[in-house]
Amino acid sequence: MARNLREVIAAVQAERRAKIAAAYKQKLIAKKKERRLEEAKRVIELDRNLIVIAVLIIGLPIIAALAAMLTVLAVGGH
Repeated sequence: MARNLREVIAAVQAERRAKIAAAYKQKLIAKKKERRLEEAKRVIELDRNLIVIAVLIIGLPIIAALAAMLTVLAVGGH
């Protein structure tokens, strides 16, 4: 009887350890997914910033050229 009781106790302890390990593994997986999501958000934000910078680099000279043309037309018209 004592041997069977020891086996039952050992089995219960092993099951409990297995459940704890599974819960810990799920936490680690959730944290890893959260880190990947944060990294993806940072990459998207960086891409957005690079697009804004590119638009400014391309757009500002065009605007300056148009302003210069309008100034020439305005001065030449008087």
